[in-house]
Amino acid sequence: MIKTIAKSQKPISVGMLSLGCPKTLVDSELVLGKLNPDQFKITTNMTDCDVAVLNTCTFIQEAKQESIDKIIELVELKKAGRIKGLVVLGCLFQRYSKTLQKEFREVDAFLGTGEYDKIETVFSELAQRKKLYKTNSQKPIISIGSPGYVYSAENPRVALTPKHFRYVKISEGCDHICTFCSIPSFRGKHRSRPIHDIVKEIEQLAEDGAREVILTGQDTSFYGRDLTGKYILPELLKELNKIDGIEWLRVLYLYPSCVNEAMIQAIADLPKVCNYLDMPLQHISERMLLAMKRGVAKDRTLRLINQIRKTIPGVAIRTTFIVGFPGETDRDFDELLEFMSDTRFERLGIFTYSQEDGTPAGDMGEQVPEEVKRERFDRAMQLQQTISRKNNQKLIGRDFNILVDGQSDDGSGIFYGRSEMDAPDVDGMVYLHSTKGPKHPKIKPGDFVRARVTDAKEYDLTAELIK
Repeated sequence: MIKTIAKSQKPISVGMLSLGCPKTLVDSELVLGKLNPDQFKITTNMTDCDVAVLNTCTFIQEAKQESIDKIIELVELKKAGRIKGLVVLGCLFQRYSKTLQKEFREVDAFLGTGEYDKIETVFSELAQRKKLYKTNSQKPIISIGSPGYVYSAENPRVALTPKHFRYVKISEGCDHICTFCSIPSFRGKHRSRPIHDIVKEIEQLAEDGAREVILTGQDTSFYGRDLTGKYILPELLKELNKIDGIEWLRVLYLYPSCVNEAMIQAIADLPKVCNYLDMPLQHISERMLLAMKRGVAKDRTLRLINQIRKTIPGVAIRTTFIVGFPGETDRDFDELLEFMSDTRFERLGIFTYSQEDGTPAGDMGEQVPEEVKRERFDRAMQLQQTISRKNNQKLIGRDFNILVDGQSDDGSGIFYGRSEMDAPDVDGMVYLHSTKGPKHPKIKPGDFVRARVTDAKEYDLTAELIK
């Protein structure tokens, strides 16, 4: 408990903004969970709070720029007296600590990715300095150590998602050496949480109303290798499949070189594990895969996809590709487009290559011009939109279980949700109608309903509720 703030005093309002991926979102929930609810009131209003907390991302240049822009925006709010304190956390500071301290002297505290246990101490010191009540500049509180915070089921979290779906981080860091990626430098080596601890956390989440749990980590397929010398994600899934209250288990970020037969079979056999496989491939050209150091060849990739679709009927495969990697030729790119056309992925994202500091690819010659990257991005996205539309049109007339996420606020009363083939935020939505009209008062977020697809667009579906 923070003793420097009297109980009779009005609680300090804390606004949290979490940028980037679900892994960062989990960290943000953990940070908020460490604050005494008697002393602090959590708010989503970042423009009018006592302390604004920003958890940053620095995965690629676009994410880095978003984080910097948001810091600038919050600094201006502090100068205007709209907020009284500003705390910056996470990946951007872990990676560029000296630069951020120099450029943003108005920030009251900086914490690296391994320092989230210290957030309560930081707030206590801010209160002692009376920084929450005046804006005069003092030397910021700095805490940066080993990267990547590994939490346990004992650490409380404050939900930043609807309570019916929750993210759970099963590991931290990464041992792969992809030449385009800087993540190990600010997240550290791969470290897995014990199975029993993950089971305990998800049991608690189920008691709190979670119906879907989404497992995340920098590489979930590597899970357990550091603990046992083996890939034990299948064993974890078998234990999680037994938890009462959880209906869907979804796995993100499988690394193709680590996906084996046991893992594929577990997804196929376990009824609560969604037939959804998120596996970033990044490219298919042999030249590009070697240059990226992906650890998997083209022929292995083709066999793997064939095995997945043969073993898991109706599976939705999500992947991502990078266009414009150094040395990528028109022939490499055309090979990628041909692969997309042949494989017809159900879910697919495209990134333009981002030249990152401190990465082998960042120092490579043959950097692809930005206008070429953009042209290739546009062509790949147009192709995938066509593929996605045709894939979705094949679903018309089929029935699915839909997890209801919410209700439209445009006055139509239409509910929306997701099928087993859709992860939150990155995939499409299913908009639900009823023969009784758009309103269906018996439905609420977190419910599972049965619905028949009646219309399809590039990413979203429309479906009619059925008994």
